[in-house]
Amino acid sequence: MGYQYTYLLMGLVFLVFWLALFIWKKDIRKEMLIMSIIFAFAGPLADILYTQDWWHPSTLTNTPIGLEAFFVGFMIGGIASVIYEDIFKKKLKIRKVSKTKEVKSNFGFLFILSISAVLFFGTFYLLKFNSLIATIIALLIPTVIIWIKRKDLIIDSLATGVLLVIVASLIYTVLEFLTPGWIYAFWYFKNIPNIIIFSLPLDDIIWYFLAGLFIGPLYEYWQEGRLIDDK
Repeated sequence: MGYQYTYLLMGLVFLVFWLALFIWKKDIRKEMLIMSIIFAFAGPLADILYTQDWWHPSTLTNTPIGLEAFFVGFMIGGIASVIYEDIFKKKLKIRKVSKTKEVKSNFGFLFILSISAVLFFGTFYLLKFNSLIATIIALLIPTVIIWIKRKDLIIDSLATGVLLVIVASLIYTVLEFLTPGWIYAFWYFKNIPNIIIFSLPLDDIIWYFLAGLFIGPLYEYWQEGRLIDDK
């Protein structure tokens, strides 16, 4: 199999994990779909920067940013949003709020997403940071804001970061088995030394951990919901 299909294959293997989570618990499906759709659009936006100094994946369209970015972003967003709930048997309890409170929550959610986007593109284009540093700043700062406002979501956040790294490691191992050498074919290794641990480049370990950190508690923060034991 040529490397042209590896990016798509990544999305398909992520899909296996996505479907497992989606099928396992019915009550998380709405959350999963909403967050999947949001981060489907974040995928190609992020690749605008990542294809400049992080990686250069082969795509079906032979363009720097392919449709695969939507697909993979969709999968990662959904998995990261609910994997903590599924693995640790939690369920989201959302209390009814007034229209005013709902508007405030929506604004707060958009504010967090906007901060992340501004920091991501601003630090890259204006401050000339590489995409790894831009990512660390763009994901860590809004995550800390969530932690400050919702300390009950810190464990969800940290656990999701670790779990997403584990899932990614398994997926990259499968890809390396099916398309050997794909990492060296795709990665620039400009941002960080060429270090690969459990099939994951070190920069991707950082990325998946921070992505989980940010996405994991995001829906709960938005909906002002509480995670409780699913008995």
